[in-house]
Amino acid sequence: MTLLDRYVFKELFGPFLFGIAAFSSILAGSTVLFQLVGESTRLGIPLMQVIQLFIYRLPSLIVFTFPMSMLLATILAFGRLSSDLEIIAFRASGISIYRLVAPVILTGLVVSFLTIGFNEFVVPRASHSAEELMQSLIQKDLPTIKKNINYTQYNAQGVPTRIINVLEIDGSKLKGITVAEFDNGELSRVIRADVGRFLGIGAWEFDDGVMHYLLGVKDRMMVLHFEKERINIKLDPKDLGQREKSVEEMNARELRARISQKAQTGSDVTSDLVKYHMKFAVPFACLIFSILGASMGLRPHRSSSAIGLGVSLIIIIVYYILLSLGMGLGLSQLLPPLIAAWMPNIIIGTTSLYLLYKVAYQ
Repeated sequence: MTLLDRYVFKELFGPFLFGIAAFSSILAGSTVLFQLVGESTRLGIPLMQVIQLFIYRLPSLIVFTFPMSMLLATILAFGRLSSDLEIIAFRASGISIYRLVAPVILTGLVVSFLTIGFNEFVVPRASHSAEELMQSLIQKDLPTIKKNINYTQYNAQGVPTRIINVLEIDGSKLKGITVAEFDNGELSRVIRADVGRFLGIGAWEFDDGVMHYLLGVKDRMMVLHFEKERINIKLDPKDLGQREKSVEEMNARELRARISQKAQTGSDVTSDLVKYHMKFAVPFACLIFSILGASMGLRPHRSSSAIGLGVSLIIIIVYYILLSLGMGLGLSQLLPPLIAAWMPNIIIGTTSLYLLYKVAYQ
């Protein structure tokens, strides 16, 4: 790392941290706090739980401030260098614009990967904790007994292997159990029991039931009555009635697995695919904004923090309008999910490279 690189990094560091603090405050005040006030009033949530919810929901906002902060940092850093005539001094010394921008691009790339990591390991856990806490506050006065639960297990090819219906679940106790098992897509066995329980070792135990075996021959069936029967079902009954995770609670691997499972069952996965690609497209906006910010900051009269913040906000608004447009085109299947998610980066990235070229050769 040369002296020039360290100098540029130093110029970027302060505005970048300022951007994270400023944009996080703006987003938190306009979204999270406003929503929490309404929820705490409606549900009577204690102050400590409100603070917990705020902390849990903050990472999902912070991840969006990294691209914004990268844009602001480059505009302010290069704006100051330009207004103090340091850019002219660098160029007079034989240093090209591209060499000046190189450490900025490297920083943008590093921040992009850090944002992906933050989005993969911090945001899903925090979002899941927030939703679990919120659900516990909503359901604190509701009965714990779950009724009429249905669940279907699939194999790797998306073919159903077992369909489970339980009329009532109370902890590990089961009532009104029906299990239909399939062999290569064909119904092979049906189990019906009045009561049962989960043994906690990957097995369910049924009492006072009946089994129907389909023998693979038309109109042939074997019926067995039992007083007690154990069946290997590696599924905790507590998981049967749980809500499905939202996209914000999943990392890319979990979301990809859900897309694969839904695709195997013939479900529409367009929405999940768009959101999957956005998990990578939004972080790489840091790299795109680093080039755009440097191109704009190299122009004169950009040293004011207020002007830099204002310009950043305008560009960010345009970016998220394009992001919403791309999402809409993707969800309506007018564009492939990959193109729809990356469309804002492609448009703004192309514009950024063009502006940088003009600044370098003006």
